Amino acid sequence: MNVDAIVVGAGPAGSTAAREIASRGGTVLLLDRARFPRDKPCGGGVTVRCANLLPFSIDPVVEDVVTGARLRIRDGREVERDGRGALTYMTQRRRLDAFLVERAQERGAEFRDGQTVSDVRRMPDGTFEVRTRDELHTARVVIGADGANGIVGNRLGYASIADGAVALEGNVRYPGGVPSRFRGKVALNFGYVPGGYGWVFPKGDHVNVGVGGWKHAAGPRLRAGLRRISRLYGIDPEQIEDLRGHTLPMARPGMTIAALGSAVIGDAAGLVDPLSGEGIYAALASGTAVGPAAADYLAGVTDDLTGYQAAIERELGGENRASAALLEIFQALPEPFIWLMQHNGAFWGGACDLVRGEATYDGLTYVLGAASHALLRPSAALARRVNLRRHPRR
Repeated sequence: MNVDAIVVGAGPAGSTAAREIASRGGTVLLLDRARFPRDKPCGGGVTVRCANLLPFSIDPVVEDVVTGARLRIRDGREVERDGRGALTYMTQRRRLDAFLVERAQERGAEFRDGQTVSDVRRMPDGTFEVRTRDELHTARVVIGADGANGIVGNRLGYASIADGAVALEGNVRYPGGVPSRFRGKVALNFGYVPGGYGWVFPKGDHVNVGVGGWKHAAGPRLRAGLRRISRLYGIDPEQIEDLRGHTLPMARPGMTIAALGSAVIGDAAGLVDPLSGEGIYAALASGTAVGPAAADYLAGVTDDLTGYQAAIERELGGENRASAALLEIFQALPEPFIWLMQHNGAFWGGACDLVRGEATYDGLTYVLGAASHALLRPSAALARRVNLRRHPRR
């Protein structure tokens, strides 16, 4: 099949890219190795900020709307905070991804599932060949949305992406309805898993419970951490189903994510929020940003897709650096950070604004009062010392 663009991987990044390119008049083939609908290891939370990137509502696949949080440090006293409005829409990737693929198809993209890509090659004339088990496709543009170190990035010479964090999560079903203590709010627990947190997310007929943190430190402790957090919230660990582990790819600053007629997006580009580990926002943002760049390339306006990389640097680069700086503080001493979330109205309000897209990580630092700065300054200094000991300069 000969098309303008081939997108490999039909998660939120890939389906968004396919929709954006098709909506600009390009012929698009969207491929995924799995048969849809299929599930993915993921908490399934779509923040309001994230949902606002889409030109349509995701209401058809929303199972609960989070308006607050229950915050706790290990087994300490729990503090419940009200977000005064929607913060996050809870869904399942099985439903969300299929929904987004349908939106891409409505704009003219052709979707083929159950198609494992075995090779991707750039030909001497600048076009690309994409081979599956049964077919050979050609296109002028290829977009890799097939996860960290996927075949598109691997075959086209993009740098490999390290796994910065690791998570373990599963589901606990409540056929009679999710208990009221879980509905409409997320439970977040800090301190049991190095560099990360545990969570309980409400869905329609179940809750998603999980833990995540640094890959090098948290990995061996994930199962014990999951059991401990489950019991803390009145969940029988033996009742957890669909238990799955997954890694969170985090690219190094300055890595190439576009070259000539190709690009990598979403997890394939390592675009994960360092502090929260959330990746759906960056998936949608990168899928949206690559559309205009691909259209300009196909129209002969530009010679490559590097405009996409520039757009990502403008939109996500500074925020990810600010998020990584806050992560250093959180990793060294989570207690002051979470205490602010629990008790400081300005900090909690700023965090809610961040989730809604009404504030930035950079801006969040400016809403802290004098007491907040007094708490964070020594924590930041300690963070630098701790991280230097962990990662001495060579």
